[in-house]
Amino acid sequence: MKKRGFVLLENFLGRVDNLLFYRRNRRRYVRKIRSNVKKRVVSTSRQLLGQARFAYVVALYRAIKDTFLHEIWRLSPRAEGTTGYHNFIRSNYAAFGLEGMILDYSRLKISVGNLRLPLGIYVEAVSGREIVIMWDTGWGELQGDEADRLYVFLMYGDDSFRFTFFDRLDACRGEGYASIELSAKEVDPVHLYYFFGSMDLLDFSDSGYCCLK
Repeated sequence: MKKRGFVLLENFLGRVDNLLFYRRNRRRYVRKIRSNVKKRVVSTSRQLLGQARFAYVVALYRAIKDTFLHEIWRLSPRAEGTTGYHNFIRSNYAAFGLEGMILDYSRLKISVGNLRLPLGIYVEAVSGREIVIMWDTGWGELQGDEADRLYVFLMYGDDSFRFTFFDRLDACRGEGYASIELSAKEVDPVHLYYFFGSMDLLDFSDSGYCCLK
């Protein structure tokens, strides 16, 4: 006898044809979906541009999703009921122009958190292959624990969301200095973002920004 495939719907949640199985207040419901529901039409050019802007912010989030930055945003302080994804979109939407591309790189947030950045941060591209970052370490200038680790995020000037993320640097807040050697494929970055994270990887600072060109 030929076996028929079947779907066990006892605990199923989702859509089957025009039926939607969902749960609310610990009870399971089924409702029929109207097949002739029309999608909302975006009527104005500004709404269309806004959609493009939103799509590019989402594209940037997807670009970083497979890195440790995803975990940083998951832990980021945010309004109750929202996710790290929502927080990333809200924090970075204003950095994009209506046409979608990044309009103001200085408004881009690579990290947000409760820790503070040290004072007197100075960034210099010594060459196309080396970047030096320095900051003050005097009393009241560190603004945090000496053991906090430095993170660096580099972006390039081709509007492709190409980036290099340094999440395993040895530099700590108490040292006041970091030197980064770039590989041949990473030369001549344009935008640099830096932030610090606690040793237990649970707290992070907002990111700072420096244009290297």
